[in-house]
Amino acid sequence: MLSFFAPGTGLRRYTRTHLKHDRDAARAEVLRLEGVIRERDTTVHQRDEHIAQLKADAVDVSVERQRREAAEERAEELQRQLLALQARTANDNAVTVPPMVRPVDADEQPTEPRGFDVRTLREALDPSAA
Repeated sequence: MLSFFAPGTGLRRYTRTHLKHDRDAARAEVLRLEGVIRERDTTVHQRDEHIAQLKADAVDVSVERQRREAAEERAEELQRQLLALQARTANDNAVTVPPMVRPVDADEQPTEPRGFDVRTLREALDPSAA
């Protein structure tokens, strides 16, 4: 038998109003969680796009580095070829005089010891050096 003065069990009778309120609260929570999931999906999508862009940039950088290295190697090769051509041209157009004694004409005089005094300016101006 149920006594009105007995301690409560903690259970209460759910009415339609209580059930409707709980259903509306659950729907609101579901809508809130769907919004959170959409935000997370958007964040993940943006992060994936950023990662893809970084990977593409890394590929671009590596391709650019390879092209720069190839261009530097080509420039070095062309520099070597240019120097070889310049050396060949200089050798082809070089004016060479065989080593010999220069003949002295009658109006010219040889340098010292018999002709012109060839000394440095310091020696010529310093009498103690003589």
